[in-house]
Amino acid sequence: MADIGSYLLAEVMLWLMYAVAAVAVVVTIVSAVRPFVIAPKERRSGRGWVVAACVAALLVLTYLAGSDQPLVINGTAFTDAFWLKVTDMLILSSAVLIVVATCFVLYGVSGLNRKLTSRHSQSVTRK
Repeated sequence: MADIGSYLLAEVMLWLMYAVAAVAVVVTIVSAVRPFVIAPKERRSGRGWVVAACVAALLVLTYLAGSDQPLVINGTAFTDAFWLKVTDMLILSSAVLIVVATCFVLYGVSGLNRKLTSRHSQSVTRK
C-alpha cells in the first residue's frame, strides 16, 4: 500500500512539469514578440529577428547532427529515431549556447567593449 503514494506523486510531478513547460513556452514567445510591439518604429532594429533566426538555425543544425542510433537503457530499448535526434538536439544546443554565453560574459568582463567604444568616439570627435 505504501507504493501507491509514489505513483500518485509521480502523476502530480508530471502535471507540474507540463505546467512549467507551458509557462516557459508562453514566456519565451512573449519575450520574443514584446520588443517589436512596444518599441517605437524609429528605434526598432532587426537584431531580435537575427537572434531568433540564429537560434532556429542552431536547432536545425543540431537536430541534423543528432544520432538516431537505438539505445538500451536498463534493459529498455529506445528506438524512436525522432525522439533520439530531438534529445541530442537539445543537449548539443544547450552546450553550444553555454559556450556562446560564456564567450560573451568574458567579452563583457574584459572591458574590450569599453576600449573599442572609447577609441571609436575619440576618432569620431577628431574628424
